[in-house]
Amino acid sequence: MDQLARVGTRHGRPWTEENAWAALTLLSGETKVGWIGSSELSRLKEKLRTMESAELPILARRRASVRHFRGTPDVVQLLRTHLLLSGAAAMADDDIAERFGLTGGAGAAEGYAGAGDADALRDAYGLIEDREGNVVIREVTVTGAFAEGKVPVAAIALDLLESPATRERSAGQRVIKELLAA
Repeated sequence: MDQLARVGTRHGRPWTEENAWAALTLLSGETKVGWIGSSELSRLKEKLRTMESAELPILARRRASVRHFRGTPDVVQLLRTHLLLSGAAAMADDDIAERFGLTGGAGAAEGYAGAGDADALRDAYGLIEDREGNVVIREVTVTGAFAEGKVPVAAIALDLLESPATRERSAGQRVIKELLAA
């Protein structure tokens, strides 16, 4: 319910996972989005040119299946090696931290993994399902968006919008506005 209040709703259909990742990839400055057709790509580019920042989290909400867990501090550190880090956890990268004006992220593991990996990681590390946990695994089927093993900046910004921390949400919103204005 808190997330719904932060992100909001609107009438209309959210993007498919493929289109959401194409949009996030384009917003992040990448040009290779070979997993969608040229007509879809053209429509997405036009939408991104005229989009308000509040629309992006609503339209891209189907970008991943999100699972929340709780793990020990040692397990959190181990999990970070299995995920493509996003949200606050991505601030471990100095360039990303500077882009968002944030630091830290060491106390949580948040990131992207392939479909089905959350269950495997849960079983391997004894994670406990917990909506307020310190582990967030976002499962995706579209892998083309993760060029060179990195999460697009626009996706990190969207993930920060879902944070309970005001400062992280503000940083995510600011970067989304900057990306849409570019």
